[in-house]
Amino acid sequence: MSKSNNNRIFSNYFLVVVSISSVLFFLSSFIFFVLNSNKIIDDFKEKIPVVVFLNDEASKVEISQFEKNLSIDSSIKDFKYTSKDDAAAKFSSEIGENFVDFLGYNPLLNSFDIYFYADKVETFYINDVVKNYEKEDYVNEVSYDAPLIFLINENFKKVKDWVLILAIFFIFISILLINNTIRLSIYSKRMTIKTMQLVGATKSFIRRPFIKTQIKLGLLSALISSLIFVSLIYYFNITYFNIDLIIIQNSIFISVGCAFLLSLLISLISTTIITTRFLNLRIDKLY
Repeated sequence: MSKSNNNRIFSNYFLVVVSISSVLFFLSSFIFFVLNSNKIIDDFKEKIPVVVFLNDEASKVEISQFEKNLSIDSSIKDFKYTSKDDAAAKFSSEIGENFVDFLGYNPLLNSFDIYFYADKVETFYINDVVKNYEKEDYVNEVSYDAPLIFLINENFKKVKDWVLILAIFFIFISILLINNTIRLSIYSKRMTIKTMQLVGATKSFIRRPFIKTQIKLGLLSALISSLIFVSLIYYFNITYFNIDLIIIQNSIFISVGCAFLLSLLISLISTTIITTRFLNLRIDKLY
């Protein structure tokens, strides 16, 4: 076999692997997003703080009591106390200038950042909580992103429905793309297929090496796409989201498993159908 022929075969296989890997990567990502849409939204909601600013006159006893009340509130996931001095130091670091020296005093207030469990991050519930906090004499102001909470809760169901529709559509497109990639790969060998048939080889004998080759390429593509997919999931999780991996590991396995299963099934079914079609064609139809 000539060197140019080997290069052509390698180039053909390489394009098949790249094409299928790309499709499987996006498919795995889409499946992962669908499976974790609730978790992603919940995690996002639990990062929206309700900030309670305290009066300067608030005593240590009042602050301690308020902190104790927060710690026993079952609707609160976490909270963080920030003194006015710490807040000033952080703000000065962000703007690159000591604004306290410039103003001559620290205008910031002691505060608590309060994070609620996702099922409690609802407009009506948060409004009631805020009203209760504002009744306390030592509370100066309560701040939270009401429009964001409303937007998330109002549009979440719509987003889920559209994501599901897009997922089904994308799976369909993925099957078509992988099928076309395999068809083009086998098309270049249609004359070899017909020649083997003319010399007496059975259809199953002719199909076998093509099926084996395409399954190997499909599994290799699934492996490559899965490695890229898992690596990016870990990277983005560590860099941006910081979600407990135990929570999402099942959906990672399902997404990767779907990629391998889909690759295997499409490679097997498509190769069988396509080779059979070429075997059943008359010689004059091959050109």
